[in-house]
Amino acid sequence: MKKILIVNFCLFILVSCNQSNIYTNYFSFSDNIWHSDSSIVFDFNSRDNKSLNFNLIISYSNNYPFQNIYTSYSLLDSSKNILKSNMIELELFEKKYGYPLGDGILKDFTVDTLIINSLGVKRNANYKLLVKHSMREIQLKGINRIALEIEK
Repeated sequence: MKKILIVNFCLFILVSCNQSNIYTNYFSFSDNIWHSDSSIVFDFNSRDNKSLNFNLIISYSNNYPFQNIYTSYSLLDSSKNILKSNMIELELFEKKYGYPLGDGILKDFTVDTLIINSLGVKRNANYKLLVKHSMREIQLKGINRIALEIEK
């Protein structure tokens, strides 16, 4: 429990020092299982008419059973119009030797990727990013949490 609090505190400090970061939100999966029928929803409000970059961050354990993960996302405006939608592949383990990619130690690792680059948004508008996994498994084990980070 203390380790979790220390890690969360360190993440909070690092995120608060980053002036270009305007939104960060995490979703933790119970029992480290991402169900195929579960869309993760990130709601946010834009404050200015700026171009924003969207980073998707996935935290996984070394007992994740596959080399990669396919995820699909859709960005919706307040009228539920789809602004951007795509399926992406993230490599979690190196192909030849199987060691985990991204940042981390021991058994927990994190990979991030830029999913939307320089998207213009309206001032004081509400947006929603929906994310789901696109793997064949109904219960995808070994995924600890997913995060969305939005930067100017």
